[in-house]
Amino acid sequence: MTETYLKEAVVTPVSEDGSGPGVSYGASSVQGWRSTQEDAHICLPSFDKNGSLWAVFDGHNGAEVAVFASKRFPKLLKENKNYKNRNYETALKESFMALDDLLMNPQSIRELVAIRQSYSKVPITKSTAPGIASGCTATVVLVKDGVLYCANCGDSRSILSRNGKAYPLSADHKPDDDNEKRRIETAGGEVTSGRINYGINVSRAFGDHLYKRNTTLAKDQQMVIAVPDVKKEKLRSVDNLMVLICDGVWNSVPNEDLIAYVNKRVAKKVKPLSRICEEIFKQILPTVMPIKGIVGKDNMTFLIVVFEANDASMRTNSSRQSTAPKKFGLFF
Repeated sequence: MTETYLKEAVVTPVSEDGSGPGVSYGASSVQGWRSTQEDAHICLPSFDKNGSLWAVFDGHNGAEVAVFASKRFPKLLKENKNYKNRNYETALKESFMALDDLLMNPQSIRELVAIRQSYSKVPITKSTAPGIASGCTATVVLVKDGVLYCANCGDSRSILSRNGKAYPLSADHKPDDDNEKRRIETAGGEVTSGRINYGINVSRAFGDHLYKRNTTLAKDQQMVIAVPDVKKEKLRSVDNLMVLICDGVWNSVPNEDLIAYVNKRVAKKVKPLSRICEEIFKQILPTVMPIKGIVGKDNMTFLIVVFEANDASMRTNSSRQSTAPKKFGLFF
């Protein structure tokens, strides 16, 4: 999988901020050194009654699947029968699979092509067909009636701040993981240097139907699958915020350090919240592109969601605020 980079990084972030019942949020993305911005996200603080929806989609080989997912997923979820019946974990799984199937619809393919052409002038061929050779990871958090439902597919992350510490809501899906590797090899694939057939470096994703063509196997048995892991977590009084990030962020910043920094800045009432995301980008986006490795070269997307009542309550605990967070990079 060949990555293309710019001679000069695009460092101007695209940010948004807002609020809804019981929450405030900030989100920011930066293209960085990549030739195109392939990330997309969802910020819906008033998704429905007593519910909000948040997501990060990290595209690869094109932005089209990530952008498509950000547009279509909310409606798919809200119209799902299990969602209407309050079976939220099942609804999330079904909506992930429905979105992946939708990508192969002729009308959807036309939409994917249009998105690709709006982002890039590179000609579309069989080897670069949208949804076939391109895809995206997804980390999605539904907050409903005080409960978090995190659905994850790939290596974007959702992290809760619990009593000031990083509490992962998601786990990465990588080809080298034992269960993932076993499935990939059973489906006829090969894992080499963390990649499937020398290509994709995640084992679950929307799109990438090049790896989902074994007609003798079910959808959840293919080399790459869109089946998410779903984690249910009741919000506690010590859960004051959460972040959703793509791997372009966590490749540069450990979870614990990231949560520590965000908490420190939120405690200082930094507004808008997207400013905190932008501060982190400034620290981890190199001014000169690294020759080796992947750290600092990728698109970066970062969402911060603050649970206002819990955060206000926790800020009254002076002992917690006096604990100095661990430094990383140039921070603090």
